[in-house]
Amino acid sequence: MHGDIWGLLLSVALILSCLIASFLVARHGRKAFGDLCPEIARKIVHIGVSNWFFIYCHVFESDLWPIIGLAGFAVINAVMNMSGGLHVLMGQESTKRNWGLVQYPISIIILIMLRHFGIGDMVCVGCGVLGMGYGDGLASIVGMKVRSKNLPGKTRKTVAGSITMACITFVVVFLLNIFYKQGVEMTRLVLVSLLAGVCASFVEAYTPFGLDNISVPLTIYLIAGLI
Repeated sequence: MHGDIWGLLLSVALILSCLIASFLVARHGRKAFGDLCPEIARKIVHIGVSNWFFIYCHVFESDLWPIIGLAGFAVINAVMNMSGGLHVLMGQESTKRNWGLVQYPISIIILIMLRHFGIGDMVCVGCGVLGMGYGDGLASIVGMKVRSKNLPGKTRKTVAGSITMACITFVVVFLLNIFYKQGVEMTRLVLVSLLAGVCASFVEAYTPFGLDNISVPLTIYLIAGLI
């Protein structure tokens, strides 16, 4: 229980620091980031909060309190989005896009539940959480910054953004398994990491109804389980 209390405190501190950084960028970053400012403000939360995995992995002693904390974070985000609070905080006018910040903690709850019932392990959780956080976060910024063609089909995702998503996911899956697992066979690790990157990029681009914040972590999680 002692670790769970510390885990909750550190989780709140991480989330608050991300929200404060996002607010400061939204309010004062227009000169430095231009039209990218609202997106960068939103992705500061998206990327920053994904580092919560390390708190979950190294501090929490049970799965109950992380799930309760994540559920509370989802509810707070939902209320703030419906009330316009996220728009004020991050300068992001699209309430539809802000729902991703609600889906994100829900997706992490799903990953923890899968691990709890013996499907996948702690490294798979990290791959899903950090892959989505850094992969999708940086892909969105690169996609808006770098001029490239849109992918074929009914999607607004760009080639540059999708390549970024694939590369970051590959790096996340590869490094987490290198540092957290013993005796991983290198060829298998590289191939599965590549598969995770390609599939995550595809799923992120073509998931309907804006549910990629759930589908992408789940996809990465399940593929990482092949290692």
